[in-house]
Amino acid sequence: MKMKNSITKLMMALPVFLMISATSCHKTDSPDPNPDQKSMKDLVINPNFKFRTTKPVSIDITLPFTVDYREINGRVDIYYQYQDELYRVYSGVADHDGHLLASFDVPEWVSEVFVKSMGGEIKVELDKTLKSTLDGIYVNFGDLIDTLPPRLVDSILLKRSSLKLSLISSGWENINNSLSHGKIKNSSVIIDNLLSNGDFSINDFGEIEDWDFPIPQDGRWYITSAIHNKVDLYSENGNSVLQIKKPSNNIGGVAQQIPAYSGELITVNAKAKVSGFGQKYIWIYLNPRNAQGQVIDQYAILDMFPSQSWKNYEISATMPTGTVSCDVLLWVNIYGSSKNYVYFDDIVATGPNPDSDGDAVIDTEDEYPNDPQRAFNFYYPSNNSFASIAFEDNWPYTGDYDFNDLVMDYQYQLVLNTNFKLVDLYGKFVVKSIGASFKNGFGFEINMDPLNVANIMGQSITQNYITLNANNTEAGQTKTVVIVSDNLFTQLPHPGSGTGVNTSPGAPYVEPDTLEIHLSTVSPVSVDNPPFNPFLIVNKQRDREIHLIDKAPTNLVNFSLFGTGSDASIPASNTYYKTANFLPWAIEYPFSFDYPIEKAAINQAFLKFVNWAESSGTEYSDWYLPNIPGYRDESLIYSPQ
Repeated sequence: MKMKNSITKLMMALPVFLMISATSCHKTDSPDPNPDQKSMKDLVINPNFKFRTTKPVSIDITLPFTVDYREINGRVDIYYQYQDELYRVYSGVADHDGHLLASFDVPEWVSEVFVKSMGGEIKVELDKTLKSTLDGIYVNFGDLIDTLPPRLVDSILLKRSSLKLSLISSGWENINNSLSHGKIKNSSVIIDNLLSNGDFSINDFGEIEDWDFPIPQDGRWYITSAIHNKVDLYSENGNSVLQIKKPSNNIGGVAQQIPAYSGELITVNAKAKVSGFGQKYIWIYLNPRNAQGQVIDQYAILDMFPSQSWKNYEISATMPTGTVSCDVLLWVNIYGSSKNYVYFDDIVATGPNPDSDGDAVIDTEDEYPNDPQRAFNFYYPSNNSFASIAFEDNWPYTGDYDFNDLVMDYQYQLVLNTNFKLVDLYGKFVVKSIGASFKNGFGFEINMDPLNVANIMGQSITQNYITLNANNTEAGQTKTVVIVSDNLFTQLPHPGSGTGVNTSPGAPYVEPDTLEIHLSTVSPVSVDNPPFNPFLIVNKQRDREIHLIDKAPTNLVNFSLFGTGSDASIPASNTYYKTANFLPWAIEYPFSFDYPIEKAAINQAFLKFVNWAESSGTEYSDWYLPNIPGYRDESLIYSPQ
């Protein structure tokens, strides 16, 4: 906490503030590092701005109609990409109609996300004009499916709707090879490829007249006669791939028959790319056959805009009644010169895709394939990153706005069942800085009944001002409150010099400590999305809490503090923790926060903060990111010595 310009106010305050001031930490006042920079108290802030660095996204998703979801709930994962790395921000399963509404948060500056399902992957452009909500985004994987036979290829192209063209052109792109053919695989699940020579390492091909002619089930690829002299193997950096040259009649394909039976789910993953000029079209078909060898249905994924870089494709279908086998058909339509090519590689067919634990999530999609109570993990802020929350701890008075009195990194892992209900919650909390002498605590509140918590493990409770129930939730609360630590100096002890810990240049650096919390439920329960409701407890005073703007306090707060000092909260209007000019005491970030040094206000260290705040987040929403020229005064950002 900071004491700048507060002595006169305290002399005139109510007795409760005399008690607050008596336990306050003291920092030596120093002039603003950059007196030309606009002062925080002079910022003009929209009263509705909540200083959020993330935005909520809602996407209405329909999975491919080729799959029967009455016994298999299709999984959906959603990612965004930053600096060539993928961040998974959503995991869920569809209902029996193959539908779900996915809600999640992404950094405000994210303009596109990738939606991944058993129907492949689609890139979704987020509406940049909507800042508070992104409702009204619809994704239908059925728009990527073709059911017309290959010989009608020209008719197919002519019948394409503008909607379908738009969806494919904006969305059908390779996310990253790390998705492993676009499907998340579990190390505990062994996946057998029903195809032989899916990597085209063997030059062994047969020939058939056309795509619907009989194909032996002998593990060989068969080339349709129109292109039998246009198919060969091509070595790409020592890796053998299938190459199809432009046929004289433009169309043709390569097929292999695999075992398949009625009701089974068959999935094919493949990679493809093109080269040369001229339009090229790619289909990947599943063609079920009956006992007489006749093709009885057809399902295909179409790419009208293939790339000259490798792209991942996926097609899934539940085999119809009467199926005894299925063809995997790689079909092309190539226009232009004879130097136009299509390439295929790494063709993998899986089935019947068992569900070992009977929870309606197939093993290849189930992160807990042998546990019927658990299906997948939902991460916040993502599967491979931490969020940060940074506090000023002088509430209800303002301080110096360096937002380093507590900087806490955290990541939540929600273990959910097939009905999207919470079974376990794991939290990692990294205490990075304590820019004050207060013995502050930290906790978070979840909107769930504390009686439905079986137990909480991993807390650091060393003082005598926190009362816990038998299940280690905090007593006296109507919602579940988890106290992570009641004295953060236990995790980050003072090094003997400097103000606080890890905020003063030149003072010894203390390695951040991580607390790992595990909350188990009595029965699966629906909960709101993280970050839940994180808060700081000021200097062991349990009734003095600091939350994010407009986040309600817990039952144990002292409501008489609201509207006093610099606080302009109006609890009756659900308005909390903001000053008269609408500044916060806490800000959350979707990445680990590089915070200011001691006494450097956040707008001094981050040169685009003022633009962001005064524009209600419409400008420089990435103001906190590193390595962007003109965004920071690095001399005012704390760096370990």
